[in-house]
Amino acid sequence: MPIDRRQFLKNSALVTGVSLISGISDLGVGIDPAFAANPDIANGSRKKSEVALTFHGAGDPALVQKLLAIFKSTSTPVSVFAIGKWLQGYPEVAKQMLNAGYDIGNHTMNHFQMKTLNAKQVDSEIAGCAAELKKLIGNHGKWFRPSGTQYSNAIIRKAALKYGYNQCIAYDVDSHDYQDVGKRVVLADISKAIKKGSIVSLHFGHQDTIDAMPTLLENLRVKGLTPVTLTTLLGA
Repeated sequence: MPIDRRQFLKNSALVTGVSLISGISDLGVGIDPAFAANPDIANGSRKKSEVALTFHGAGDPALVQKLLAIFKSTSTPVSVFAIGKWLQGYPEVAKQMLNAGYDIGNHTMNHFQMKTLNAKQVDSEIAGCAAELKKLIGNHGKWFRPSGTQYSNAIIRKAALKYGYNQCIAYDVDSHDYQDVGKRVVLADISKAIKKGSIVSLHFGHQDTIDAMPTLLENLRVKGLTPVTLTTLLGA
């Protein structure tokens, strides 16, 4: 069965018993734990006319392919925060996105509500997805976004550092597409908030996102905003 965000939110109440995953010692070498106090990254430079379209990676692969086809036909670079369990089910999609030059990051193993977890469970969620990414694409991904929350906390940041993610990626524009609010609402929510340097939160697995994408890309063009990957936006 395809994995979507709403199902993961339901699963958050069932998180007890998550086991600690270890043995990925090469992902977090030489990182100063003091960086755990750093704020999350919610946007890039406000001086450049660039924005990052970031996607929560899960959902029906048929819907995902429709989005990927739009990105390919419009030469639109995107960044995808993949969920580990979804990667296990559709490993070929991760390779497809990597071959297209998109950023692929960690969005936890099971998409639980991260702020409700204890330190051991948080560690397990990040480590599990990092391991899946390394198996599929050869590395743990440059970026990490916690699930079930726009921003991290100290426990999440400390665990993220352990696995090589110096800062957590948040966003300053929420499309609300995962709520299936309709194309017009998705476009309006993005339009009223987007600006130079914005990081936009979007989702695979929702028809509204597919329906809105051509108009969204045209709206960005009219506003003089260019979609880029997080790597480009943040100069990393």
